[in-house]
Amino acid sequence: MANQLLSSGTHLIAKATITVLGPLSVALMRFIGASLTLLAFQGVRPGPQKIAREDVPRFVFLGFLVVPVNQGLFMFGLKNSTPSHASLLYALTPVVVLLLARGLLKESGFWDKLIGVAAAFAGVTVILLDRGLAQEVSVLRGDAMILVAVFAWALYTVLSKPLLEKYDPMTVTTWCIVAGTGFCLPALFIPGAIPPFTAITPPVLGGLLYLAIGTSVVAYPLWLYALKRLEASKVAITTNTQPILTTLLSWIFFHERFSPGFFLGALLILAGVSWVEVRKVKWARA
Repeated sequence: MANQLLSSGTHLIAKATITVLGPLSVALMRFIGASLTLLAFQGVRPGPQKIAREDVPRFVFLGFLVVPVNQGLFMFGLKNSTPSHASLLYALTPVVVLLLARGLLKESGFWDKLIGVAAAFAGVTVILLDRGLAQEVSVLRGDAMILVAVFAWALYTVLSKPLLEKYDPMTVTTWCIVAGTGFCLPALFIPGAIPPFTAITPPVLGGLLYLAIGTSVVAYPLWLYALKRLEASKVAITTNTQPILTTLLSWIFFHERFSPGFFLGALLILAGVSWVEVRKVKWARA
C-alpha cells in the first residue's frame, strides 16, 4: 500500500514538473539524483551484497528496461498525453504481468486471477471515463509511448523475480537504476538537457525530489519487497488501486469532488484485488 500511495502521485507530479522543465531534463535529473542517493546508501548500509559476475547482464538489461524504456517513454509520453490516460494504461500492467508470469514463471491460477484483473481494470475504466477520459482524443502519440512503457515495466517486474531469490530488494533496485541511468548519460550533451538554475523553483525542486526519492528510491524497493514475497501477478494487480488514490490526492490538493462513477469504479477495483488476494488460499492448497 505504501508503494501505491507514493506511486499514485507520480502521474500528477510528473506532469506538472515536465510541463516546466521538459521530459528529458526531468528524466535526467530524477535518475541521476536517484542513482547518487542509492549508491550513497549502499556505501553506508551494513553488509552490502556483491553482484555475481554472471548476473551483471541481467542487471544491465533490467536497468535498460526500467529507466530509458519504461521511464523515458513514460516521461515523453506523458508530455503528449494526460495523467488520466497514463493511469488507465498503467492499469494494463496486471494483464501483461499475468500473461508473462504464466509463460516465464509458471504461475498457477491463471483463470481465477484473470477474473480479478478484469474486474479491477473495469473499475479503473469507469473512474477515468467518469472523469472525462472519453473527451480526450488528441493524445494517441503519447498513449502509444506509455503503452510500450507499461510493457517494459511488466517485463521488468517478471524478470526481477529470479534475482530477488539471490539479492535483497534494495540491491536489485540500486544496480538496476544505476545501470539504466548509465544508458541515459550521453543525453547530457544534448543542448538544453540541463535547465538553467533559475528554472528550479521550490515547487519544481519538490517535484524532482518526489520523483527521485519518493518514487525511485523508496517506492521501487517497496515494489520489489512485495515481489520477493508474493507472486508477480498478485503484486501487479495492486496497481489498479492507483486511480482511487490519485483521485483522493486530487480531492485533497485540488478539491475535486467525488461522483457515483468514482464509487462504482472503486468498488470494482477493490473487488478485483480482493478476489486475487483471497483466492491465493485456494492456489496454495492446490
